[in-house]
Amino acid sequence: MKWVALIVLLAAGIFFSWWLRRYPSAVPKALMLMGFLPLALSSDSLRLYMAAISWADWPGFVKGAEFSVLDAVALALYFSLPSARYALPFRISMALYFISVLLSAFQAQVPMATLFYPWQLARMFLVYAAVARACSLPHGAPAVLVGMAAGLVLQAGIAAWERFVLGFVQSGGTVHQNLLGVMSHFVVFPLFALLLAGRRDWLPAVGTLVGLAVEILTTSRATVGLALFAYAAVFALSALRRWTSRKALVLLFGVFAVVALSPLVVMSFDRRFAAEAPSDYDERAAFQAAASMMISDHPLGVGANQYVVVANVDGYNRVAGVAAVPGSLSANVHNAYLLVAAETGYLGLITFVLLLLRPMMVAFLCSWRHPGDQRADLLLGLSVALFTVYLHNFFEWIFVTFQAQYMFALDLGLVAGLTQQLGYRRRSGHLRRSYFREARLGAGPLPIRPKKHVVEAHNGRAGL
Repeated sequence: MKWVALIVLLAAGIFFSWWLRRYPSAVPKALMLMGFLPLALSSDSLRLYMAAISWADWPGFVKGAEFSVLDAVALALYFSLPSARYALPFRISMALYFISVLLSAFQAQVPMATLFYPWQLARMFLVYAAVARACSLPHGAPAVLVGMAAGLVLQAGIAAWERFVLGFVQSGGTVHQNLLGVMSHFVVFPLFALLLAGRRDWLPAVGTLVGLAVEILTTSRATVGLALFAYAAVFALSALRRWTSRKALVLLFGVFAVVALSPLVVMSFDRRFAAEAPSDYDERAAFQAAASMMISDHPLGVGANQYVVVANVDGYNRVAGVAAVPGSLSANVHNAYLLVAAETGYLGLITFVLLLLRPMMVAFLCSWRHPGDQRADLLLGLSVALFTVYLHNFFEWIFVTFQAQYMFALDLGLVAGLTQQLGYRRRSGHLRRSYFREARLGAGPLPIRPKKHVVEAHNGRAGL
């Protein structure tokens, strides 16, 4: 049955690609769908993905060679768009990390399980490449943002139901609350940057408020603390670029929101801590001790997607004092960097950090070169969002899940497309086909336009 589902999915992707080539004005709708799907995919009840090879009982974070509806949409979109005028950014850092993960299979106790993770990375690269190509067009980025905001609204509604109707102390929507917190970072802070920049439609305001609600409902210490830091960082950097009356109004509203919501946040955390039995056992510290011993013994790594197996079979969890209960013995170390280092060695850690830092730095530097352009403000928000996720990685391992990496791929695609629009990168020899010029795209959803006094980018395109 799964092969029938895969054939149907691929056939639908081929038809969808033909349809997008026939009607290029529908590209923004496809991008909205791509922005929405990562959060919708998080629901197991929808089952918007299948596995050609399925190891459902494998304790690692990837349980097979999976293929999702989002992958099919990305494939269709990529081949429906004309070839890009610019070489795809960040491909070298992505390739280096991909190679380091592949090499770790030679160290793995179960090599096949390790190969599931490179396949996941290849799917993320496909989504990134499709979004980057589409977002180099004027109406691409707004469509992706609308879809991401819609997905966050969906998760916020489910989380609110869990909190106020079902009585959950920590609400995670269709996923774990910590994963929802990480995923929300990718959406909220770019929209908050647009709100500060003067965008006058519903998207930035609604997205920011919904994101704030999601972060509070998770009752996650890392999520709430890092969110406060990120809001402050975006505001401070935006204010340094240019002070406006809108930013003064947002500052006043922010102070009021902190005062009004603080009692609710404190009560939520009090309920959470009261429900937890007091104990001297520090599980995070035990996990980190096990991972550190594993890295010391295996500087080349134990193989991607192998941490839980090695930690138990080779006795690292026992020596580190990890509680001998199913929930603990089946968990990864709560630090993405330690997890990557343990599984792929120092080479994997270096290439992983390079993969993370390069787009963040490009987004920040490009945003600073174009004051007054809302695309640059969006890049500023993206750079802070990425930095916040990277900080969150010190407290969670879930960046390696496909849900988080889909969101990462979307943000990287936005960075790549916007920096290309702003002339940050040199042209390749490819030209866009004439039938797919900006006029053929139609009005598109909610275009982002630079302020009137800003000169259009040197490549002749209008602002988003």
